[in-house]
Amino acid sequence: MSADLRVVIIGGQHVGYHAARHLSERGHDVVIVEKDRDRVEFLSDKYDATIIQGDGGRRSILKQTGLERSDVVAGLTGYGAMTNIGICTMATNIEPDIGTVARIDHGDRDEYTGLVDRVVYPEELAAHAATNEIMHVAGSGVQTIEEVTGDLTLLELTVTEDAPVANRELQDVTFPRGAVVVAGRDSNQLPGAEMVLEPGFRYLVAVRTGVSDEVVRLFRG
Repeated sequence: MSADLRVVIIGGQHVGYHAARHLSERGHDVVIVEKDRDRVEFLSDKYDATIIQGDGGRRSILKQTGLERSDVVAGLTGYGAMTNIGICTMATNIEPDIGTVARIDHGDRDEYTGLVDRVVYPEELAAHAATNEIMHVAGSGVQTIEEVTGDLTLLELTVTEDAPVANRELQDVTFPRGAVVVAGRDSNQLPGAEMVLEPGFRYLVAVRTGVSDEVVRLFRG
């Protein structure tokens, strides 16, 4: 793929619009397909991009987007997972080498393995963001940065004064299997054997689901 991508987004409501805006801000070329005429007018006023009014589930409309010149097509409509999967399938039928991303409406990603390259579940992402804000307000010192896979999560953990790991070098701490310190968030350190886990400092830790509670206790006490 080129450094500057050309992305076709099917669905110009909230998810599609914000995805397009972020991509555009990063210098990528975006085409949005939206069938609601009022929404198309809104997008045309708010966003400097190619906007096509039409049903992105129709082959004739997809052909208008220039899939042959595009890197990725993203089915981000609010009409359900199978609609978005179907859009991506039709797009690959037109242009076999194009990358595909589909919005799903439940969290069982394994159901879509092999149908599209990647799936996105906006409600789950929103729940993570809401949880992080709740935890931040409560001063918990634990935030979810990203769910890498269904079983692997990247946590940001702040060490408390009385935590088991406080003021200890990384080499002296026994972490459960399935947990790795990735970086020192505040010190901009990559982990090394002699890195000290300092109280009040934040660290990024990749953890598997089954050991997350144990890891949190090591950092938080």
